[in-house]
Parts: sequence; C-alpha cells; structure tokens
Amino acid sequence: MLIVNTTYHVSETIEEEWKEWVCKEYIPLVIAPDMLVRPRFHRLLVENEPGSQSYALQFEVKDLNTLESWFQNHAEKMKRTQSEKFQEKVLGFTTVMEVIDIK
Repeated sequence: MLIVNTTYHVSETIEEEWKEWVCKEYIPLVIAPDMLVRPRFHRLLVENEPGSQSYALQFEVKDLNTLESWFQNHAEKMKRTQSEKFQEKVLGFTTVMEVIDIK
C-alpha cells in the first residue's frame, strides 16, 4: 500500500474557506473514482511563515499502477480546480510513501 501526501502552505486570509472547501468539495472529488481512499487531513504543528498555516492531506492507494492512472486521468483537474479558486494563496507539493509493515 502507498500513501499519497500533499503538504499545503495556506494563506491565513483564506484558511477557513480553504479548509471547508477541502472537506466538502475537494476530498469527495478525489475519492469519487475509488482509486485514492481513506483520506486524512492534518494541520501541521510546525513554525510557519507569518500569515500562513501548513496542512497535510493524505490518501491511501493500493499500488503504483493505480496511482499512475489516477494522476493521468484526474490529478490535473483537481490541481486546476484548486488553483482557479485560491490562486497563489495555496501552494502544495506531493510525496508518495510506501507503507512498511513492522514485524
């Protein structure tokens, strides 16, 4: 299993609106194709630039093929939707992590 993690830096001027949009609109769109599942949304407890807050949004995906398919067919629309709504007030970067079983 893989974890897709996107870390966002969000301007405090739109923080509450962005969080509501993520929960009510963005997450349902991302999970609709049933490829990325089990979303988790976190506020990062780190020192931020003045006037900003950091968040992480994570989804599980079963394998690289499924993730690649999601990126090819859905990711650009998701990125464009957020960019059009919040412009430069939200910046993000994505990492993919493999879950290692602890034995």
